[in-house]
Amino acid sequence: MAVASEIQSLNDITYKSKFKIILVIGLILSLFTFSFINHFPLGDKIKSSIKMALKGRGCNPDFDEIRLEFLMPKIIISNLVIPANCLERDGEPLKFTHITINYRLINFKPFGIPFKIDTEFGGQPLSFYYVQGINQQLIRMIDQTINLARLQPLLGDQIKMAGKLKTDLTLEMSKGSITALDLKVASFDFQFPPQNIQGFTTPPLRINTFSLEAKSESAPRVDVTKLILGSTDSPMRAKFSGKIILQDGQIGMSPVDLKGEIAFSESFTQALPLINMMFQQFDQKDGFYQIRLGGTLNALRPAAL
Repeated sequence: MAVASEIQSLNDITYKSKFKIILVIGLILSLFTFSFINHFPLGDKIKSSIKMALKGRGCNPDFDEIRLEFLMPKIIISNLVIPANCLERDGEPLKFTHITINYRLINFKPFGIPFKIDTEFGGQPLSFYYVQGINQQLIRMIDQTINLARLQPLLGDQIKMAGKLKTDLTLEMSKGSITALDLKVASFDFQFPPQNIQGFTTPPLRINTFSLEAKSESAPRVDVTKLILGSTDSPMRAKFSGKIILQDGQIGMSPVDLKGEIAFSESFTQALPLINMMFQQFDQKDGFYQIRLGGTLNALRPAAL
């Protein structure tokens, strides 16, 4: 069968919108940019800039190198070290073996440049999406399984927790402040390891069932629609709902107003008689103490409803 026409070479094709010229120019500029970044001492320049910006603040993050890869364009930061005082606390520095930043296609809500960020901390892989818009940022974590024990240095020593959490998070920010939040967390092996509270060492608490759902459409208010701890065979069972008023830069100082109920197993109260003394002032309904949790995230205070 005869061929109707021969395939034209690229030079023989006419583009009404000068698409070929734009494509060639764009390709040349892209290759030049990647080559420049790849051979320019980018890591040293960024490291110097960070140190200059944080000079005098006692917070000096460090890393081995920054490199760029052409295949699925990405930037890789190796061996990132963040001193504990950058998070306003004492202790060992936080060490990330790598941070990989992958470029994605354009994002429309919010409109901006999206990235997929992968890292690892204490053997715990972490992955989330980040979108930089116009005066707006979006962070999205999709069904991420988090081992709390591995992240303890990152979470701090205020309250020790263990177990695996399945987390789904959507967080929107503007000018460093949270503007919207949608959080769902669930676990079936959640526990509180022994810890020191006001000079008293608590026994381990295997709560097992843990479920949290929180949402914010009018920041800084966060509505906690569901907080459930424990099941019928747990030493403690609780159910709360209410609100938290987030404080910029000081999350631990955020005021809390949660209402609900809590109950303890007989074996737990026998092992820790102080529990009955602490909660005997509250009304009971079907074996559950009816209480309100006030104070702040760092210092919760139970009170009567």
